[in-house]
Amino acid sequence: MKVKRMLITLVIITGTWRGWAQNLEEAINLLRKFEYQQLNYCYQDFFRIGGLYKSSPYVREADIAATGFALAGLAVAVENKLVSLEKAEELALETVETCITLQQNPSQNYRGFLYHYYIYNDFTESLEHKPGVEVSTIDTALLLAGMITIAEYLNSHGYPEVRNQVKKFYSQINWRAFFDSNRGYFHMAWRGKFFGYWDFYTDEILLIAILAQGSPNSQYGVDIRDVLRNIQVKIGDYNGLRYVYSWYGSLFTYLFAHVFVDFRRVGKDIIYNVDWWENTRKAILADIQYCKQNGYPEDIWGLSACWSRISPNSQQMEYRGRIGGGLSGAIDEWERIDNDKNGIKPVAPYAVIGCLPFFEELPLLHNPAFRFFVKVHKKIIDRSGLLIESLDAGRIGEDGLPEVNSHWVVGMDIIFPALMIENYFTNLVWDNFMNNFYIQYSLLKVFPAYYTHIAKK
Repeated sequence: MKVKRMLITLVIITGTWRGWAQNLEEAINLLRKFEYQQLNYCYQDFFRIGGLYKSSPYVREADIAATGFALAGLAVAVENKLVSLEKAEELALETVETCITLQQNPSQNYRGFLYHYYIYNDFTESLEHKPGVEVSTIDTALLLAGMITIAEYLNSHGYPEVRNQVKKFYSQINWRAFFDSNRGYFHMAWRGKFFGYWDFYTDEILLIAILAQGSPNSQYGVDIRDVLRNIQVKIGDYNGLRYVYSWYGSLFTYLFAHVFVDFRRVGKDIIYNVDWWENTRKAILADIQYCKQNGYPEDIWGLSACWSRISPNSQQMEYRGRIGGGLSGAIDEWERIDNDKNGIKPVAPYAVIGCLPFFEELPLLHNPAFRFFVKVHKKIIDRSGLLIESLDAGRIGEDGLPEVNSHWVVGMDIIFPALMIENYFTNLVWDNFMNNFYIQYSLLKVFPAYYTHIAKK
């Protein structure tokens, strides 16, 4: 929503222009300051290793998913005058060429898909995949989506080389090799052999399917209809909210494709007749309701996979993936034990802030994502200005707010909310990703209403 529209809306609703405008200005400045702090990750050399981006600022390990988000963040950083176009092109080109080099090394990829994590070997001065880690479909997809975003942005400003290199990388990903045509599912990963299937709805499989359809290499592409028609798409009702739910109902599983694809523009799909933008919005509302009904403090919500303390008095951390609110595909509720394991109730700021655009019809000061942010923003930023991983809604401090649960800083969880803040204000990531010819071709296969949007452009 544009700032001007928000101001007008507030005047109409309250009739108190001066007081609300002052608060709104402070709110926007607060959000923008936070966004710019997180965007440091995208262009400062400290956060890069061997041409990719670190999984965390404090490790010597690269994460291809964080790299994808960071590449998209480069476009945002340029637009907000945090870094020059020339510097952004230099960084993006180095990253894309590094990924192409990894594709050309048989030991560092599988069928064009990259390993999730790489470490830098100082002796050979090259990246090598982390021992025991998997070649990942979703993380390669997030990497590619970020590449496409920065490539389109730079190309629109007269810098076409990154776009050319991204097409080369994209063309070498063999989507068909990872697609089990007999079962109609994409494999999740490969580590000596394939394992796991994307067989239940999640936002991640939407992104994978869109990119697989759009492949510039017709021999490697997969028909998006063959992917989507075979996944389990189940609609449930949570307090009057009817929506397609994911396995654990974890908030991030409704969000990651929405970083890049503006589903508002495409309408309902031809397979399930679902408006995926509205579907995610309902899942977010269900998360909010779930937290209210389970005794979380006012305006505190955001049940999403994250790092957490093992127990309240421990400094040892664990990754909690079985977290979710509202509806769940898990057969038994106990399968979501991470919601309050050992008395800890983690909430993930990265996921909540990423929900900001889904309440664009509301004035910013009444946006549930912003209300969460403004309430806890002093607690969720570490000394360097970066977003921490989680709060504990089970431990309330003297200030009436959840205590810090995990102070860890995770690269992709830093950048993701910054991208969604920018989408909220300007649509920048959406506009550039969806300006790509291969993405448009893919979306038109299953979203016929998108023709209208394209025709208007």
